[in-house]
Amino acid sequence: MSISNRERIGKALDLLRDGLAPFVKREMEAVFEASWTQEALKALRKDSDWVDQGDDLALDSHGLLLIMWNQWNEVFRQILGHAERSLVSELREVRNRWAHQKPFSSDDTY
Repeated sequence: MSISNRERIGKALDLLRDGLAPFVKREMEAVFEASWTQEALKALRKDSDWVDQGDDLALDSHGLLLIMWNQWNEVFRQILGHAERSLVSELREVRNRWAHQKPFSSDDTY
């Protein structure tokens, strides 16, 4: 049985989370050092975007993208450009559509 477009998007968001988490942590630590988790938490809207794991955060794709968006000027602008900021915005929109169970066409999924 083939998987649905929604399932494909969900798997892509899982891969995004796994690949993006070390990058976000590294860049946040480079700027904020030991207080990076406190600064990351300020960028999140609610507690459901992360799981407390002691000195570390387990962030979902939504939380990672929010941190990137809200910390853009202080952290990510130094190493990423306008095109990457646009991709963060688009990924946030896709994640929100997926979370709110909106339909995805095959073109959207691709």
